[in-house]
Amino acid sequence: MNVREVTLNFNHSKTTVIATIERALDLQKGSLGENSSSAEYNSWDSLGQVDIILALDVLFDGKVNAIPEMADANSVPKIIDVLIRHLLLS
Repeated sequence: MNVREVTLNFNHSKTTVIATIERALDLQKGSLGENSSSAEYNSWDSLGQVDIILALDVLFDGKVNAIPEMADANSVPKIIDVLIRHLLLS
């Protein structure tokens, strides 16, 4: 990964990630917070998790689908942590 890729990816914020998760789960805007988890939402089941991964993969130009631990990231903090550790979010 070159510096240009990292710089471009840092254009996304935690707010954008949360909004993307809300859209993937068909939730109203503002439904999720920075500490929300799958246990709180019926739509955040295994299929919802796949929808989240696909939506984030689009947001981050195809880089999320290749991250294995994203499948187990069942909360907003875990998802954000994975994205930060993989240099997709600052």
